[in-house]
Amino acid sequence: MEEDGALLGAIARGSKAAFQSYYERHVGRLLGYVLRVTRDRALAEDVVQEVFTAIWLKASSYRSEQGTPLAWMYMIARNKLVDRWRRSAPGEASIPLEAENPLRALVQVDPVLAMSLEQALEGLGPEQRQAVELAVLGGYTHEEAAVALAVPLGTFKSRVRMALRHLRALLTE
Repeated sequence: MEEDGALLGAIARGSKAAFQSYYERHVGRLLGYVLRVTRDRALAEDVVQEVFTAIWLKASSYRSEQGTPLAWMYMIARNKLVDRWRRSAPGEASIPLEAENPLRALVQVDPVLAMSLEQALEGLGPEQRQAVELAVLGGYTHEEAAVALAVPLGTFKSRVRMALRHLRALLTE
């Protein structure tokens, strides 16, 4: 985790080697996540390319006090997916959402609800938001996410549970 932060710092200073290392560490998992969300290989590859371009250009904007490097990367990916979804014309096929995912199941391709979800995520505390971004939006198992955040598994699960309760309450109002 600290290594990712150091890599982002080096990327911010223009290190191509650091960027290459960061890319190789995370491209597979990020592509898997975006592919699960979009179910379209070409679109997923385009989005992943956009995410890594954004990382190269905006690495200096990463702030460790706002979350882990992985959470930041998945936030960029989520934003890129939402941007793509918003740009799609009403008659066009939009990005399919995974029904198994509790948050995505709420959206059901409803733009008003999607905006509410985005606002609700902004209302979470940083620890809960990180947990949701990794486990629910990032596709990590609870065990992987707990390790990534360097917290006990039980603590991580509590954060996710509390965040989902909070989101459910906000979204049902």
